[in-house]
Amino acid sequence: MNNKPTITFRYETFESKPALPGTPLHLEYDKIGNLKDTDYSRFRFSQVVDHMIYYYQTVRNTDETLSIEPMTSDNDNNYIIPIAVAYHPNDWTDAPNGVRDPTKFSVFEYINQTYLKDLQSKKALLLLDQSVEGYGATWLWKWFHNKCEQYNIDPSVIIYLTGDQSCDESYENWCKENNPTSKLKVLPSTSLSMYIHKHYHRYKLNVNVDEFIEYKKLNSDKIYLYDCINLRPRPQRVLNFLHLLNAGLLDYGNISMQEQDKWKDHVDLNVTNFLTEYGLPSDILSKLDSSMTPRVTQHSKKPNSDHYYELVERVLDDMYKNSWVSIVTESSYFEREHAVFIGEKTFKPIAAAQPFIIVGSKHSLKYLRKLGYKTFHPYIDESYDDLDDAERFIAIMNAIKKIQAIEDKGAWYESMKDIVEHNHKLFLSIDTRKSQEHKAIIKYYFNMFGDKSV
Repeated sequence: MNNKPTITFRYETFESKPALPGTPLHLEYDKIGNLKDTDYSRFRFSQVVDHMIYYYQTVRNTDETLSIEPMTSDNDNNYIIPIAVAYHPNDWTDAPNGVRDPTKFSVFEYINQTYLKDLQSKKALLLLDQSVEGYGATWLWKWFHNKCEQYNIDPSVIIYLTGDQSCDESYENWCKENNPTSKLKVLPSTSLSMYIHKHYHRYKLNVNVDEFIEYKKLNSDKIYLYDCINLRPRPQRVLNFLHLLNAGLLDYGNISMQEQDKWKDHVDLNVTNFLTEYGLPSDILSKLDSSMTPRVTQHSKKPNSDHYYELVERVLDDMYKNSWVSIVTESSYFEREHAVFIGEKTFKPIAAAQPFIIVGSKHSLKYLRKLGYKTFHPYIDESYDDLDDAERFIAIMNAIKKIQAIEDKGAWYESMKDIVEHNHKLFLSIDTRKSQEHKAIIKYYFNMFGDKSV
């Protein structure tokens, strides 16, 4: 007999149809709880819960047990309904940017009636998982509370996870201004680290820090100053590329970048003062010729396919071995985004025992340290982490130039051995320890329902 407390999740059978040719696959719940193709946002099984299952499968001696039940279960226990939402909240709410759109339906409109009654009676919790995205939609807090009022659901039965590491602070600030009688449970998540962890083991990378140190010392004259891999040319990545060009650093890096004619789909460089606003000369584009993009990234293992997720998840360990530092261009950067997103890009150099600089939101390093990882002060000038958007670009270039000026880079890299080893070991332990969101979900569940076992 199992005497351990049990946390229970209920799921629905997910069956999807192929999308029409050339059409992205979008999935939603219909009224009876099955998945169907729609033109709206896609809902799927929670990746955070999937990683919790991975943990319980890996670690047998746990403090509690996990129970997964179908929606049709007639057990009388309390449970969590896990649903992952994808894309921007504009895609899975009915109020893009906080403005009600009567032609759209939100996740609440697709809640099964059995689920809805159990949420209303506080028998169940609804876990909405957007941990693979980090959008900082501050209007979302009001929207959640309005929806809870509309459906007679206490906000305390909603657990919202997002990749925005500042989400709980953002929500608390909203609560101070609006004084709700009941609160959501808002949790930051780094579930994307698990994708990189699975890739690391699937491809048996087995990075060895001592071997990296020895290799870099023996080949110091052949190693790139930095690596910087870019897939989508988001505005901050284009600006970073142009800053590297302006600082005379472009030729010292192992860098990939989309062709210039593809930039227009992500950033309008013709906006008045856009370039100068971020510390670049207005004529910087005249210095950019077609030979600079795309640049051939050397030491890159060819993926098994060109599928987007194959590109996203791969860890180019040989590339990291052949550069001194990684410049990680994250998915969020600007203050106007109201988010601090730490995605899979940051965990790739961590997996490969590589020091890094993050071209990301202000305080990205601070939030990374909150997760238990170490950063590289004083070996890398990390003052950029506290600076505003424009100044942060300049400070990052200065930090790279300081690394460039180091004469014995092999000794410099070796001096960071304890840091890269700590980060690498913490990364490798992802499947054998509970993540912060895992701990928080369990604590919240048992505080809400008590230590009831099934």
